Amino acid sequence: MQVIVSLFYYTRGLLVFLAAGLLIIPFLLFERFRFSVASLFSRLVLWALGCRLIKEGDFPDDRSYIIMANHSTFADPLIIISNLRGRFTGLIAESQTHYPLWGSLTRLFKAIPIKRRDAAAARQAIKTAEERLAEGYHVVILPEGTRTLTGKIGPLKKGGFHMAMNSGAPILPLGIEGGFAFKSKLSWMLRPGPLRLRFGSPLEPEAYEKMSLEEVMEEIRQRLQLLSGEQVEQS
Repeated sequence: MQVIVSLFYYTRGLLVFLAAGLLIIPFLLFERFRFSVASLFSRLVLWALGCRLIKEGDFPDDRSYIIMANHSTFADPLIIISNLRGRFTGLIAESQTHYPLWGSLTRLFKAIPIKRRDAAAARQAIKTAEERLAEGYHVVILPEGTRTLTGKIGPLKKGGFHMAMNSGAPILPLGIEGGFAFKSKLSWMLRPGPLRLRFGSPLEPEAYEKMSLEEVMEEIRQRLQLLSGEQVEQS
């Protein structure tokens, strides 16, 4: 039965992705519509995949943020985009720029491709991301770099934290709960159901400028553990 359910939602998700993607292309050519339409598109695709998204908290769109979230399912970018406001971009794996339609969308949104295991390219990507922040974009980063294999948050990469400390931008942590159960990297099957997106409090530059890089990384890691439901806050 799980196989039939998965095939149904994959098929529906693909059809909605292609149909909605073709319909929104004219709107994406105009920046005034681009980002709000992308949020709507993300919500439609999530619905088609059987996701019932529950939001806890609100996105504080008063300035540009470095947005960091845990990474447990392929749908994480859609979950995040569906609840952003303002102009946004993100760091993505270089391979994603070659996907049909999706690759074109990543370029339109000035997504920043990063090659794994290429230190020079990674440094250039971080520099480009700093430029996007200066232009008024939110920059989305999944600091684990890849999807978790255990359901728990893996080691965080340093690049996004160097960018924060170089740019002086606040870090906004987002926690996604339920993504690993919905579609883990270890299985092709989908398990439709509720997903929770929790907005944390920003880590302000006034706070992290007094911290070492490792301390900032640990602070964000702990916040993501709480926001994603991995760790329960002690009373």
